[in-house]
Amino acid sequence: MRTRLLRRALTPLLAASAVTALAPAVATAVQPGECRGSSTGRSADLRPGQRLESGASLVPTPGKPELAMQSDGNLVVYATTYPGGPKLPLWNSGTYGNPGAYALMQEDGNFVVYRQGGGPDTGGGIWHTATYGNRANSYIRASIRDDGEFSVSGRSEDWYWSTETGEQPSKVCSTDASWIRGNWAQSNTAWLVLQKDNNLVMYRKRDGKAIWSSGTYGNRNALNLEMGYGGDLTLHEEGPNHTVRWRTYTGGNSDAYGLLQDDGNFVVYKQSGGPGRGGALWNSGTYNKI
Repeated sequence: MRTRLLRRALTPLLAASAVTALAPAVATAVQPGECRGSSTGRSADLRPGQRLESGASLVPTPGKPELAMQSDGNLVVYATTYPGGPKLPLWNSGTYGNPGAYALMQEDGNFVVYRQGGGPDTGGGIWHTATYGNRANSYIRASIRDDGEFSVSGRSEDWYWSTETGEQPSKVCSTDASWIRGNWAQSNTAWLVLQKDNNLVMYRKRDGKAIWSSGTYGNRNALNLEMGYGGDLTLHEEGPNHTVRWRTYTGGNSDAYGLLQDDGNFVVYKQSGGPGRGGALWNSGTYNKI
C-alpha cells in the first residue's frame, strides 16, 4: 500500500474539547446497510451573531459527526467513534497555526473564522464562506448535520455553501446517485471516504489507520464513485466522458451492489449474494486488518 494514500490535505488536526450544541433541528440521515434513503436526524445551528469559540464543538447528536473549532485555529468536521476515541477528519478550513481563533455566523450571511481578538469591526478574518450579500433570506445559519455535512446559508447570489461531506449508506447500489468527493460511509469497524484528493480510502476505527485505497489521488478532474447497472463499481471523472480511473471489473452482473462490512472488508456481491450467502465478485482484502 502506498504511503501517499493518507489524507494529505488533512494536515495536523488536534483533538477538540468542550462541546457546544446549539439550536438542534430535524434533518435527514442515512441508514447503514440499505440503499440510499432517508430517516429523521438532527442538525445543530449557529444563527446570526452566534460564535463557535476556540476549543468548542457543535454536535447535533452525541456520537455523530461534529464541527470542532480547535484551539490551534483549525475548523474541522469529524466523524466520531466513542467519547475520547479516534476521530476521522472529513474536512478542515486549513487555518491551523492561529491559537485562539473562533468562528462567527455574521449578520451579513458570511461565516468567518477570525484570529483571536479579531472581528467584523477590527478585521483579522482568516477564512470565510463568501456567502455575504444583500439577498433577502430568513434562513441565515451555519449547520452541522448528523450525516457530517457542514453548510452555510447566507445572503449572496451564491448563498449556499457546503463541505459536501454527507454520509452515504454502507451499501452502494446501482439505484443510488454517485458519490462525490467528500462523501463517506461507515460500518462498525471502518470508514470509507472518497477524499477531496480523489482517493477512495478505508480507515479502521480503532486507531484511524488507513488500510486500503484505490490509489487514485491527484487526478486532475474530480472523480465520482458509482455502481453501474451492469455491476461494475467505478471511480470515473465528472463530465460527459466519464473517463474511468478505477474499477472492480465486475460488469455483467446486473444490480450487483457494494457493501462495507463489519469485518472490515469492502465487497461487491451479486444481486442475490451477501454475507453468509456467498456471491462475492470482488473484495478489498481487508477482512483481517481491523
